[in-house]
Amino acid sequence: MIKYVLIVLALAGGCHYVSRHFKFDDSLEFVKRHKDASWAPRANYTIALIYHHRENYPKSQAAFTQLLTDYPTWQFMPKSLVYLYEAAEYNQDWETAKSALSRYIEEYPDGPDIALVRKRLELLKYHHGP
Repeated sequence: MIKYVLIVLALAGGCHYVSRHFKFDDSLEFVKRHKDASWAPRANYTIALIYHHRENYPKSQAAFTQLLTDYPTWQFMPKSLVYLYEAAEYNQDWETAKSALSRYIEEYPDGPDIALVRKRLELLKYHHGP
């Protein structure tokens, strides 16, 4: 029983320390400083998704842009391009949105979201020019 109490206290202390000394906003910069680490692409992707799900689209766009720049051949690239498009659209950054969709079509012509990506690109070009 004492062992479990000590584990809970250690976890609570760790959580308290992290909450006082670590800001989530610093996490993307931390990944950038360690971009050669094997865990870095997945961490960058996770950070970008968290920003996206929090509806913080400017930071989501920055995180997905960093991911696409630093790891251009990473396994989640097709999905990252779709998320980048969505973030850019919310930010009304039409050029980045079109660029992300065009890149998806060019690099993943048989990708799982190709039909949706083509339709979204058509709509973007219709509403915001070629």
